[in-house]
Amino acid sequence: MNPSLYRSAMEGKVADLGQHKDVLDGELTPNHNTVLHVAAQFGHLDYAKEVLEACPSLLRRRNIKGETPLHMAARDGQAEIVEALILRAKELETRDLESGWGGAVKEMLRATNVDGDTALHMAARNCHLELEAKYLKLVESLKKGLEYWYLHEANVRDIMRRLEVDRGEAEEIMTVTTVYKEEVEEIRRATVRATVADRDTALHMAARNRLEKENRDTYLEVVKLLSQEDAEFQHPPNNFQETPLYLAAERGIMGVAIVDTLVETYKSLLTYSGPGGRTALHAAALHDSTGQSTKKLLEWKKDLINQADGYGWMPLHYAAYNRNAKGVKELLAIDQSVVYITTANKDDQDAAATSNGNENGVRELLATNISGAYITTTNKDSLDTALHIAAACGHVDVMEELLSYNPDCWEMVNSIGQNVLHIAVDMNRDSVIGFILRNYSWVGQLINQKDYEGNTPLHLLIASDCNGGYRGRHGRLWTHQRADHHAFNGKNMTPVDLVWSNLMEERMSTFAATYIVKRAEAKWKEERKREEAEEKKNKEKKRDAFEYSLKLFQTIVIVGALIATITFAAAFTIPGGYDGNQGRDQGMAILSRAAAFKAFVVTNTIAMLLLPC
Repeated sequence: MNPSLYRSAMEGKVADLGQHKDVLDGELTPNHNTVLHVAAQFGHLDYAKEVLEACPSLLRRRNIKGETPLHMAARDGQAEIVEALILRAKELETRDLESGWGGAVKEMLRATNVDGDTALHMAARNCHLELEAKYLKLVESLKKGLEYWYLHEANVRDIMRRLEVDRGEAEEIMTVTTVYKEEVEEIRRATVRATVADRDTALHMAARNRLEKENRDTYLEVVKLLSQEDAEFQHPPNNFQETPLYLAAERGIMGVAIVDTLVETYKSLLTYSGPGGRTALHAAALHDSTGQSTKKLLEWKKDLINQADGYGWMPLHYAAYNRNAKGVKELLAIDQSVVYITTANKDDQDAAATSNGNENGVRELLATNISGAYITTTNKDSLDTALHIAAACGHVDVMEELLSYNPDCWEMVNSIGQNVLHIAVDMNRDSVIGFILRNYSWVGQLINQKDYEGNTPLHLLIASDCNGGYRGRHGRLWTHQRADHHAFNGKNMTPVDLVWSNLMEERMSTFAATYIVKRAEAKWKEERKREEAEEKKNKEKKRDAFEYSLKLFQTIVIVGALIATITFAAAFTIPGGYDGNQGRDQGMAILSRAAAFKAFVVTNTIAMLLLPC
């Protein structure tokens, strides 16, 4: 859809509608929404009335989901617009029966979308508590003249596959060859078309060498001389599929002058291919931070913007991946002819891995073709449009430029049915979520949109626990007035179900941990009690043994003392006694002169000596 027309419908600027009245019937968004769909979607009553006067046939037009403008108004709770649409249909039905408008009201009210929903289904399903009165009025408006108005649940699909973006290291193309250091005059004398083992000509080598500031001018002169010597030679790709133009573009800002020289010298004869199916424009979008090479290449061969590489990525995809907001602005200012072109994709993730952080490459791409914002990649698990890629990478400035030139590109979904909000939530891109919530009223259209497996962004918000999910910094997304917390996904789970599931999982984890700790503590206490009992028992045994030993020792001592007393008493008792008479023998043994007494003394002494033994 024409950007100015879309913007006027989105903002309800009736004054801007006049210049487009003759083409209203043919203007469509990527989802085939007409300008009446858009006006109904955003609730601009006066604008919708003007459109109905200018092009009443839009009443019956359906978008890609089979939705009429009435569906859109009903889904978004626009009661006044619902009444205006019905009133206009009645007027046409009464006035123009012969023009095919007979039964127009019932036809419009009973029309179903691809999910089998009438406008009433959508009004009933989206009846939020805070908008209850508004929706009740809307439902009553729809029930008038509608015979079958029972509700049903839309079919839902399996839970979504998680989108992953592979940001591996950039592909290594080849090792830089030895710097060509011969003097300029010697190069002039060389055979310009001669090749080395890798099929490099001198121009390949001059274009390849890293152009630092101190030798950039020298190599530029080399390139000029080589190109002037043989301006008719195409310089085909070498064994690594590199052309001189590709090599120069790959050098980024240092190769800008060489790109300019090659293009000016060779013009249409110049080849521009590179490895992996890339072109010089891919290389410039990746490596030229100024956008000058990109601009020059587009001026030279504008259709390079439509050429995808072997992985299905256009130059715009690479530039969006590399956050080139200035480039987006310049590209979108030029051409709007390829809005719906898609690419044939091999492996987006490998392609994304070749990018290296260019800042401005999208500038010239989008300055040449505004429709590049709609170019998508078709891999089943890939990111699609440039807007989706920018959202997945968190490049808010690129998104802002894309949306400023193509305000309806937010409607597009990727290959698994995800809109830009799905992707931002799934990739935990805080800045993108905040940017959308702050700046765009159409966030209400995205927040309840389901992907091909039934998940809304709210399902992903809880599943990914993006900054704490509904409790974190994106609570505004959860508490948005349009947020449907009871929408079922493919596993019959609502966002609220997922919240409770997560809480129960957390509580069960806490319970399990507490149970394990308590069980371990109880077991330790039991073991400790057993050890203490055993230790007490051992102490008692030791005490009893000690007391027994002490008593035994005391008994032995007493017995020994008795034996010693008896023994020594016998030993020291003199047989016959002592002589008590006055005289020389007083105190002597009476039997001291007897042989038997002497024998007794000797044997008794021997016995005493042997006693310790």
